[in-house]
Amino acid sequence: MGLPPCSAAGWGEYHVVGIAQAVQAGTELRKPLTALINKGCMPVGGVFRLDYDSAVVLTDDFKKQQAGGVPRGGFLLAVAGDSTEAGFILEDQEIILLRVRGTAPLPNEAELIQTRLAVVRDAGASGVGFDDVTDDLTRNELQQSAFDCEVLGTFYTETDARDAEIKYGADIDNVVVSARYQVFLPSLEVLSWIASYPEPADARDALTIGKVRFAATRRKALVAGTDQAQVRIDVSDFVGRKTAVFGMTRTGKSNTIKTLATAIHRYGSEHQKSIGQLIFDPQGEYANVNKQDGTGLRLLGDDDSTVRIYKVNPDPSDSREKTLRLNFYDRDVLDAAWSLVSDAAATVNTNYAKSFRAADFTEPDPQNYSAHNRWGWALVALYGLLAKCGFSADSIPPLRISLGADNAEAFLEKHPGAISPAGRGYYSIATPGAALALATWVGKRPDQFPKWHDVENSRFPDIYGVYEYTGVTSAIRSIRAFHGAESAGDVAELLWQDMLAGRLAIVDLSSGNEDVTKVMSERIVTHLLNRAGERFRADQDPAALQIIVEEAHNLFERGGREVASNPWVRLSKEAAKYRMGLIYATQEVTSVDKRILSNTSNWLIAHLNSDHETRELAHYYDFKVWVPSILRAEDVGFARMKTYSGKYIVPVQIAQFDHSMVNEARKAAGLDAISFVETGE
Repeated sequence: MGLPPCSAAGWGEYHVVGIAQAVQAGTELRKPLTALINKGCMPVGGVFRLDYDSAVVLTDDFKKQQAGGVPRGGFLLAVAGDSTEAGFILEDQEIILLRVRGTAPLPNEAELIQTRLAVVRDAGASGVGFDDVTDDLTRNELQQSAFDCEVLGTFYTETDARDAEIKYGADIDNVVVSARYQVFLPSLEVLSWIASYPEPADARDALTIGKVRFAATRRKALVAGTDQAQVRIDVSDFVGRKTAVFGMTRTGKSNTIKTLATAIHRYGSEHQKSIGQLIFDPQGEYANVNKQDGTGLRLLGDDDSTVRIYKVNPDPSDSREKTLRLNFYDRDVLDAAWSLVSDAAATVNTNYAKSFRAADFTEPDPQNYSAHNRWGWALVALYGLLAKCGFSADSIPPLRISLGADNAEAFLEKHPGAISPAGRGYYSIATPGAALALATWVGKRPDQFPKWHDVENSRFPDIYGVYEYTGVTSAIRSIRAFHGAESAGDVAELLWQDMLAGRLAIVDLSSGNEDVTKVMSERIVTHLLNRAGERFRADQDPAALQIIVEEAHNLFERGGREVASNPWVRLSKEAAKYRMGLIYATQEVTSVDKRILSNTSNWLIAHLNSDHETRELAHYYDFKVWVPSILRAEDVGFARMKTYSGKYIVPVQIAQFDHSMVNEARKAAGLDAISFVETGE
């Protein structure tokens, strides 16, 4: 039957309506969220059950195959609207963001199982393919399935204008039970946009940290091309805030830290901001150039104006390398030396050790002769103890103490030249060996020197009391590598000056054991906190700095001490007002104090092999959804990431740290690019 007759006016009216519809469709397609859906997103099904927290999506095998597969943890977009020849038109400018948690049973699941069972049985019994024992209708029914999805939130615009800003809310504000919600799998471009949302306002602040990765198996992503979806983060999220990098050994923690440290260095140069970075390096990994690829953080600078590396044995031909050692006999750093010694002895829990650690070496007023002389004798005992523990030096700053002519003469008979007269019954000690000899001589004669053995008035017996206890002396010997008779100044103060100057400073602790690493790092952090506190109380602008800790489980003590004596917890509580950031890496979530975890803004989680650790991790954000993947997937660099400005967890394959990152940072700092560095090893 042909079309009914129509007048010319009727055809004109029909034509006008068609043009109007086309114009309207074009207008709709240019709206931000409608345009987003039409950037290659593939339909995978529709929502047939929705509530405020979850959604069940009906799909089938054909749609999943056409879309390139739907991995667990993958993003899906649910929208209400209609498909037209021009494209998909949204009813309202909002998109519900879903995350696939797993599969869900269909209402007729029991019937489908029975039918599938019959098909498998019949095909197996007859030796033919599955398609040979089913008709088209049955095959279509059998291919249906459903996804159980978590509702992450809503992308929306407040107006319908073409230039309206896309906003995000971490929930939905209405539940519609109609079947008009269609579900799309994001295209490469849209997936990158979702994974990078919200992108920084300043393009210079964006760092491509890697590419989206939902599963260890990547075949479908490779075929679909979604494995190339870039993930961009805002570098400013990591400045002045706490960042956790969790993962087993060899899962890419160090690579992630190098990438972040380099990005922050570049960020500071581009914004002309002074951001000091201090890295505690327990294995020497950051202090040296990598043998395999010739890269390293030390390449961010050519001299000590930009990069400083503190080592026990620095290379004198490289201006960037500085000594990590203290002269334990230098009275300008007496507080620092005593802090290291007493902290090293903290591993011994005897009464003698407790009395030893309680000694106070604050110098009294020189005009108070009696108190100053008692202080001098305590120093004799300390310097003698250091000499006994192998802290060598040709000389020490002359130490003047009261001894008396008769006692001095008797001592000199056995130790000629060990001391020299200094007037009015005072004598001067100028070598560690002399201090040891005198302390031992006096210590063995308590009746002859009763006032130096009076614990109420003298610290001498507290120090001399550990001379014969190998527990304390062995503990002090463990920090001997950090003594250098030629050294001048306090490393902690030098590092503070580095932070003020915006340098990258790396403290190579690979020459000491875990106890030494702990003592040295805690003393440095305490000093930085104290200096930052002084600056804060003086109403000066805070010094922006970052502290980076590898193998943090060796340094952090979970709930072991009060805040005042735990610099890491102090850092977590006081860092915000001081603008001090912390990046810590460990394989043990449970080793980190809960007060630190609760104040952590950025999270990057690689493979963990213990459900004890993942149970702790599951208390934060929605990492519990990712626990199966975290436990199972051991791929290097495969991390689940939540950033300060990020609205949800994004799984990402972290990019490999390379020369291009180093050269971008060098360019920002006005330095020439460098090529591959031969280590000569």
